[in-house]
Amino acid sequence: MDTPAAPEAFRLARVSRARTVRRDKRPRWAELAAQAAFVVLMILCLSGPWAAGEADPALAQLRQIGYLAVLATTIVALRPWRNPQALLVVPWPLLLSLGWCWFSLSWALYPGAGLRRLVLTTIVAWSLLALVREIAVSRLLNILHVLLALLLVANYFAVFLFPATGLDPDVYEGVTNTWRGVMGQKNFVGFACAMTAIVFTIGAGFPAWNTPQGRPLLIVRIVVVLAAVNFLIQSQSKTSMGIGVFAILVGALFTYLATVKGQRRLAAPGWAWIAIVPFAIVCLGMAIDATPYLEMVSDPAAFTGRTQIWTGLIKAYVDQPLLGVGYGSLWDVGPDGPMKMYAEKWAGEVSQGHNGYLDMLVQVGAIGLLLILFATLVWPLQRLLRGGDHPARVLGAAMLFFSLGHNFTESSLFDRDLQGQVFLMIAIALLWKTTAAVAGDTRRPA
Repeated sequence: MDTPAAPEAFRLARVSRARTVRRDKRPRWAELAAQAAFVVLMILCLSGPWAAGEADPALAQLRQIGYLAVLATTIVALRPWRNPQALLVVPWPLLLSLGWCWFSLSWALYPGAGLRRLVLTTIVAWSLLALVREIAVSRLLNILHVLLALLLVANYFAVFLFPATGLDPDVYEGVTNTWRGVMGQKNFVGFACAMTAIVFTIGAGFPAWNTPQGRPLLIVRIVVVLAAVNFLIQSQSKTSMGIGVFAILVGALFTYLATVKGQRRLAAPGWAWIAIVPFAIVCLGMAIDATPYLEMVSDPAAFTGRTQIWTGLIKAYVDQPLLGVGYGSLWDVGPDGPMKMYAEKWAGEVSQGHNGYLDMLVQVGAIGLLLILFATLVWPLQRLLRGGDHPARVLGAAMLFFSLGHNFTESSLFDRDLQGQVFLMIAIALLWKTTAAVAGDTRRPA
């Protein structure tokens, strides 16, 4: 009689971080420096929408100094003089996609603008990847919990105590006075509230609910989630509402799979390539004949007028399908920007395309977009499918899918310090850290 095959054991990811992790015990000052750098970096990123609304040159300069200080502090916290390889914190797929963005500056229409934006994008991405790797997962997530909760409190204060700031007077589909808190715009605060609900719902980093320490925190979590959901509903940010529910369902699915399969791999990592196939088909199809795609976005009122912007983006892509116009050479580049040629009236004057994939497609071409999608979608999915049972792996999956899904109607993909890009990098770093380490080994990921 045939005996049943033994379940496949959990194995280290092919691309391991083992050589970049120090063997010696970190001094206390290095841990504190890394945590402080992460706190400052997240404050700078989460306050970005408010700071952009102020349009104060002195404030912008202060933020630039802040990012440079975070970068310097992160480097010192890694102590590269003891282990230079500690600086190698960027997974090779992300390194490849960022490299293509830098390469695109050689043919960019506005290389100066692209350079400034890409420097910030690179600093933020590298710093986040380094800090997530350096800080224990439980401590990192507790910091995120506190910062997101404080931001939610500040948004409520703005609505009820300073309504001129906290309420949006603009009309959206017949609705006015939507809640925007201190973040200047309903879609910005919608993202923050949805991410808060995701982080507190999935709850990696909190003590077990059935412990004396965990029960009070469970009540806090429930209150924060309900408050975040209420604010999200009042903001009328439909993208964040829909994608937020989807992300929580993804988290629930991976929680179930982790319970059933434990450390075993969920499926062959090669299946992750299926996720990029629709994007490749669209890139190729639009380059060959854009007419069907232009017909799909022909209704000028659909998606609150976003289709008028997408029409211009499709036309711009058709003219330069392989290489694009260069990173950072699409929006906010002056009165003669490329979108003035392709979009009509107001659609050529906005600051983003309200679709991160189309924005990157026009900027870095089909080659660049597919490289970015490999780095942010296929490669992380491979990490998920390989196995591992650290709870932060589930949270990383939910954050990943929310950030990527949000880019279907908003633009943040590979874009400086925008919320979507920041949490996308955190998600990828969490997945890399928790799936490339042996499951159950809490020496680094704990």
